[in-house]
Amino acid sequence: MSPMIPSRSRPRSPLRLRLGLALAASGTLLLTGGTTPAEAAPPSGDSPDATASRTRGEAAPDGDDWSDADVLGFWTPGRIASATDPARPGPDDAPGGTPGPPAAVPGMPSAEHFPGIASVGVLFTSASPDPTTGEMRAHKCSASVVESDGRSLILTAGHCARGRAVFVPQYRSRSALGDQPYGFYRVTDWYVDDQYVRNSKGAVSDLDYSFGRLAPSPDGRDAQDVVGANHLVRTPGYRQDVTMLGYPRVGRNPADLPVRCAARSGRLSGFRQMRVECAGMWGGVSGGPWFSDVDWDAGTGDIIGNVGGYNGGGMNVPESDPRYNRITYSPVYGDRFFRLYADAQNGRRPHYGRYRQPKR
Repeated sequence: MSPMIPSRSRPRSPLRLRLGLALAASGTLLLTGGTTPAEAAPPSGDSPDATASRTRGEAAPDGDDWSDADVLGFWTPGRIASATDPARPGPDDAPGGTPGPPAAVPGMPSAEHFPGIASVGVLFTSASPDPTTGEMRAHKCSASVVESDGRSLILTAGHCARGRAVFVPQYRSRSALGDQPYGFYRVTDWYVDDQYVRNSKGAVSDLDYSFGRLAPSPDGRDAQDVVGANHLVRTPGYRQDVTMLGYPRVGRNPADLPVRCAARSGRLSGFRQMRVECAGMWGGVSGGPWFSDVDWDAGTGDIIGNVGGYNGGGMNVPESDPRYNRITYSPVYGDRFFRLYADAQNGRRPHYGRYRQPKR
């Protein structure tokens, strides 16, 4: 069975940024222990929580104002290594630091390391390409190249779409940005449903997906021509066999390798979202694809979801709670998703009106 992994991301404090997978000091995967407690159904209202912010479809800040040379000048190897880990537990999280290696849960799938595929990579963001200003953020989300006429579109979570971002396919942590196997690509525009609220726990969390338009690589090539592209498919139903891919945050993933997990999805009660149980899904996998089918040799496949949704893609619990890394969500891809996909390809800003959650 093909492995699968969901990704999600979250800000500090109890909202979570799914970037990591649990690893032992030796670089092996840490599995979660105990039995999974029953999950309470989240509230179904669509009023944003106090810490969430409205995310509109918008161009990346100063997207055309910074060059590939700016990117290389800013993201030096030392700066990448020292960048803020956005998923580090905040002051409201449970004390005690990083929990120890959890034990495996009988019958539950577990994320595993693998070399990755060319069409899936990481997003680095910064507030400014100027080395003297702005907060630096380590790779905080995962993303995948998807088919487009312009050959330059990525899919990620809605809560990942912000700031000056750089997409690095099949990221290699031991290589400088300029020496990555498939180069790097600046995000010049973001396309997000204009009703989405970042890290919402309401109905609009169903809209936690987005697209980014990429500038060509420094050598002038479009991403799709370099790494191929994945095919987007309407989600057939809540119960699906999926393979999830993503890049966990370094704090939970010292080897800084991608992970994958194969699992069977179900429905998140009260939402138009899929739910998967897979041990080892830590912050940083947000935005990572859920494949219904994948060709590991070609490095592409059919995508029916992405890590994201309620609370940014997972339960609103502290990182010390075992459910934090075991339960992951994905939006369902329907008419509204494909309307955004078409608008992103054509450079149109989304204005779809109030989101009314389908009854089924």
